[in-house]
Amino acid sequence: MTTSLSISANRPQDAEPPRESGAIRFWAALGIGAVVLAVSSYGRWTFSEDFSAPPTGPDNYEYLWALRAVEVISVAFVLGFLWFCLLRPLIRDRELTFDGKLLLGLILAYVVDPTFNSFNHSFAMNAYSVNLGSWGDQIPFFPAPGQGQLAEALLWAMPLYVYCGIAAAMLGCSALNRMRQRFPAASTVALYAALYLGFVVGDFIFEFTLFVLPQLYVFPGVKGDLSLFAGELHQFPIYHSIFAGWFAIAITWLRDSRDGSGRSSIERGAEAITGRARTAISFLAITGYATVAAFLGYFLPFSYASMGADTYTDLPSYLSSAAFCGDEGKPDCPSEYLNQLRIRAEED
Repeated sequence: MTTSLSISANRPQDAEPPRESGAIRFWAALGIGAVVLAVSSYGRWTFSEDFSAPPTGPDNYEYLWALRAVEVISVAFVLGFLWFCLLRPLIRDRELTFDGKLLLGLILAYVVDPTFNSFNHSFAMNAYSVNLGSWGDQIPFFPAPGQGQLAEALLWAMPLYVYCGIAAAMLGCSALNRMRQRFPAASTVALYAALYLGFVVGDFIFEFTLFVLPQLYVFPGVKGDLSLFAGELHQFPIYHSIFAGWFAIAITWLRDSRDGSGRSSIERGAEAITGRARTAISFLAITGYATVAAFLGYFLPFSYASMGADTYTDLPSYLSSAAFCGDEGKPDCPSEYLNQLRIRAEED
């Protein structure tokens, strides 16, 4: 009896199969939502009256050469990434790589772009850009009026998701690897904090120089004490770069989290999925993450911060196509009403 129990106790037990992580399916579900949002918003926009370029108006624009140069460079940049990250691996290896999925996911995440004007007129694009208006009015529950007339710059606005997303992540991963070799005792938090600071500074130099100064886009309403050049057409809210840095660091973390098989943290459990479904679910998960990173990392906090805007600047006609408040001849913006209520409350 004792021998039998001893043999039974020492008999190797069948290993339990590893439990599948639900992370990939969670993010894939969000990715499905992002794809549905993109298809429905773009589809309704295409067949709406908003599917046309808004007028530039009578005001002269002196930096048209800079705008066209940025458009050409941005298109070439995106085409290069499409070739190296997506098409070449598909042709050569019949494989959709992580970077290819991330690139496509970021392009789909562009659908949330008009939401920066959710509560205030906080962002204005140049109507001289190649554009067909905007799908803003087609986004469900989008509160701002008249955003179908936003001049969504098709040739440089979407490429910003490549610049500040996958390109920033590639540079960020390279910088993290170099810092890990140079400072082996440094913690992950310290390394990411240093990288984040670099992203914030780099974003300001990049966007202010190439986009804001030549008026490809401007910030019509800002919180003056948190902005540079407040009151000028090229006023620049510091919190824009702070939130853009959040987005860039989130995409960098995703790319940096890849394991030896090339799967990121949100793709754990993909090995339990067979066939082409694995690639599809992996792509959807990355798309969901990219869209959430864009919306929660930048657009939602930027829209919240814009509710403190107290400095508005008059816009030339080519930047005012979607101005619904804060501009000459327009009503006060919600942030201005809040400031008036705050002043009254302090006086009472």
